[in-house]
Amino acid sequence: MKTAIRLAAAAAAVAALSACEDPAATAAASGWEGGVPYGTYTVVGFGREAVPTRDGSIRLGPGTIAGSGPCNTFTATNTATLPQIHISTMNWTDIPCGHKGFEGRLFQALTQAEQAQWQGGVLKIIGPTYITLERTGD
Repeated sequence: MKTAIRLAAAAAAVAALSACEDPAATAAASGWEGGVPYGTYTVVGFGREAVPTRDGSIRLGPGTIAGSGPCNTFTATNTATLPQIHISTMNWTDIPCGHKGFEGRLFQALTQAEQAQWQGGVLKIIGPTYITLERTGD
C-alpha cells in the first residue's frame, strides 16, 4: 500500500512540474536559424585540443547562447542573426574549480565568437579560437 501511495505522489509531482514548463520556451528552442539548428551541443574540440571529458555544453536558441563548463554555467545574448554571432552580454557563475583554465578559455572564446557553422552534423563556433561541438539534444 505504501508503494502505491509513493507512486501516486511521484506521478502527481511529475504532473505538477510538467505543468510549470513553459511551452513557448520549448517551441522557441526547436528549429533553425541561418542554417544552424537550435539545440544543445557538447564541446568535443577546443582549438587544436580534443575535449575527452566532454564536460562543456552550449545551447543555442533565438538570440541566446547558454550552457556550462565543468563547474560554472553561463548565459549570453547574441545580437546577430545566426550563423553570425555577436555576444553583447555574457554572465556566468563563479564557482571555484580545478578546470578554471579550460573553462575560462572556453568562456572567453565564446565572447569573441563571430560565426556558427553547421556541416556534416558538426557545429563549429568560429572566432580567434574555434570550438567544435556535437549535437546532443533539442
